[in-house]
Amino acid sequence: MTKTISVSMRTKVLIISIFVVFFLAVASLIATIVTVNTINKSNIDEYKHDIYKKTEIELQNYVQVTIQTIDSFYKRTLPSKIKQEVKNHLTQRMDFLFSILEENYKIYKNSMSKEELKHNLIKIIKSAKYANSGYFWVNDFDAVMIMHPILEELNNKNLMNQKDENGKELFKAFVTVSKKQGSGFVDYLWPKPGLKKAEEKISYVKVFEPFNWIIGTGDYVQEVTKKIKKDAIKTISEIRYGNNGYFWINNSKSKMISHPIFKELNGKNLSTFQDENKQYIFNEFVTIANEKKEGGVVLYLWPKPGEQKAKPKFSYVQKFEPWDWIIGTGAYVDEIELKIKNMEEKSEKSLQTITIISAIIFVIVLVILSLITLTLSTKRDAKNYEEEYL
Repeated sequence: MTKTISVSMRTKVLIISIFVVFFLAVASLIATIVTVNTINKSNIDEYKHDIYKKTEIELQNYVQVTIQTIDSFYKRTLPSKIKQEVKNHLTQRMDFLFSILEENYKIYKNSMSKEELKHNLIKIIKSAKYANSGYFWVNDFDAVMIMHPILEELNNKNLMNQKDENGKELFKAFVTVSKKQGSGFVDYLWPKPGLKKAEEKISYVKVFEPFNWIIGTGDYVQEVTKKIKKDAIKTISEIRYGNNGYFWINNSKSKMISHPIFKELNGKNLSTFQDENKQYIFNEFVTIANEKKEGGVVLYLWPKPGEQKAKPKFSYVQKFEPWDWIIGTGAYVDEIELKIKNMEEKSEKSLQTITIISAIIFVIVLVILSLITLTLSTKRDAKNYEEEYL
């Protein structure tokens, strides 16, 4: 009887042990899943913070590289450089015209009379225009105007004593530099076509030796500065990165200088422009760019290229002070959220994998424990049977 009770007690102890192990295993499994899930959520939150910060840094880097590009254009407009820009520009124009004149002279010098050939070459010079207002004139070594395509009232007049607003005898200077060097540059003041106010101008004169003509062309320093700015705008408007990354330029009065996608905004004052949340986004660009020299981020709604509906976007803006340009570029939040969603899906799959593996291990351990317990129990029962009946 005592042995039977003892066997019964041992069986109960074994059963209790199995249940204890079972519950400990279940608790351990649950704890593992909860811990992994908590770690995953923490990792996702950290990833979300990091990816937004990383995107901000990337946008900042893009803007700063763009500003460096603009600065390279700006340096060409500095007083120490702009005149050389004008000279290079004029030399190229003059060389091109001379190549045409010299070729025509070579072809027709033996088949046309001198006066007829002069007339034809003058027509070529008169029709040679470039940019918005570039032209060529012809005078002789007595400073008599042979042909001026804009101010025709000067034709056939002796301009040796013609002075600019500063008293400079510019045509005398043209003759002097042509006699000494055959070509050269002269700085002076001259009104733009259609205007009365004189502006700083640089002209390049060169002698066409067959007829002893002094051919001249000039450009306004301010016009070349404008041209360099236009070149800078064109360069920036053509830059693309990623799927739909681009740059726009507005000024501190919220006027759009250049938007490569929504070109209808160019030249418009957008100080009253609001997004769908009634946010004055361009005013915010100006505020951030003026307050922070290094630039900053603005969150707003904006149409995605190729789509009509506005989507959340955050952009980095920074000011280029010399030209009062605010350079901006941005990223759409849905693209960032897609990366976060992918991260969440990967974490979810990872959690599922860990759960399945843990469950399999749990079942295997449970089976092993059960087999061990069953084996031990069988051995004890056999031993007790032998002791009791044999």
